[in-house]
Amino acid sequence: GFVGAGMVITANIAGDEMKFLLGSREISSGDLDVYSENSPLGAAVLGVKIGETVTYTAPNGRVIEVAILEAEFYA
Repeated sequence: GFVGAGMVITANIAGDEMKFLLGSREISSGDLDVYSENSPLGAAVLGVKIGETVTYTAPNGRVIEVAILEAEFYA
């Protein structure tokens, strides 16, 4: 498994576990935070293998570590 658009991602982000939808707000039922594939977080995790850790630079310049725990298609 790899992270792709339209998936619900569970990740450890800077030490906190978070679940979010990678994709468009139009496909969300409003129960999850949504990050576009073009956002700094979305671009960093797109195509990453489950179990891998990546980093991205937040708009404030801070480098944030993201460990992908799970990825499943949004239902």
